[in-house]
Amino acid sequence: MEVFVIFQRMLMLLAMMALGYISYKRNWLDEGGHKKLSEMVVNIFNPALVINGAITATAAGGSNLSLIKENLIFVLIYYGICIVISYPVAKIVSAKDSQKSMFMLMTIFSNVGFMGIPVLSSIYGSHAVIFITFYILAYNVILYTLGVFIAQRNIPKEERKSSLSGLLNIGMICSVLAIILYFSGIKFNDSVMSFFNYVGNATIPLSMIVIGASVAKIPFREVFKGIRLYVFAFITLLLIPIAASFIFKGMKNDEMVFGIFILLFAMPVGSIVSMLIKEYGGDETLCSKTVIITTLLSIITIPIVTMFI
Repeated sequence: MEVFVIFQRMLMLLAMMALGYISYKRNWLDEGGHKKLSEMVVNIFNPALVINGAITATAAGGSNLSLIKENLIFVLIYYGICIVISYPVAKIVSAKDSQKSMFMLMTIFSNVGFMGIPVLSSIYGSHAVIFITFYILAYNVILYTLGVFIAQRNIPKEERKSSLSGLLNIGMICSVLAIILYFSGIKFNDSVMSFFNYVGNATIPLSMIVIGASVAKIPFREVFKGIRLYVFAFITLLLIPIAASFIFKGMKNDEMVFGIFILLFAMPVGSIVSMLIKEYGGDETLCSKTVIITTLLSIITIPIVTMFI
């Protein structure tokens, strides 16, 4: 994989984030606009990109069961590793029991969809999205079961509640629909494909703009304080993906499927963790800072990780 090309693409994404940062600072995009734009990315553009990935892959030659099987194995390995190592990682970076749950969540739930899809589709093309879709399905199931359980560890048992209803969301629905379309082999006319292509591709700049605006919300100096956040970033953005690349290299059959598996380890912390922490109690500011730091550092660390794929 050409590292310089990947670095150029990451710089392009960084430039898009800068647009969001500047827009928020200049008040071209206010708090209300940022929230609405984020909702549009989550509920319209990102789902369209998922659907586009399915119909593009189908148009390119239909479903490839051997690749799907290989991908599913990597999905299971991916989340198995994330769950198993979440407690040791949390123990390394936090001495406070009240914060261990937060670091566990941040280890398990990286930004698979909101940043993973734009980054990986820019590297491998839109046909790669169908493989990421399986990770998103598993992500949703684990998030609203184990994720909610971990998030509620620090609150009294009588105040805990189930969030299984959260499983029925637009991301989950479109992921299931994309997989059905992929395996059905249905091919759409050019107008339908163009629609999903145009709308879906808007996800890349818009999601980066949303992330950039999120960075602008916290005073710049405050974002970069805290050595343990950099220790956490080093472990999750570099150490784990590079180690996984060496350990599982023998299972590599398809470069794209294996690359997706490794690079998803290298994704920054998912913003959904901040929402969980906010809902169930915890250090929301520290969580938001970690999301921002890992997002910014990933611009540099993702090209480094590609050197080991």
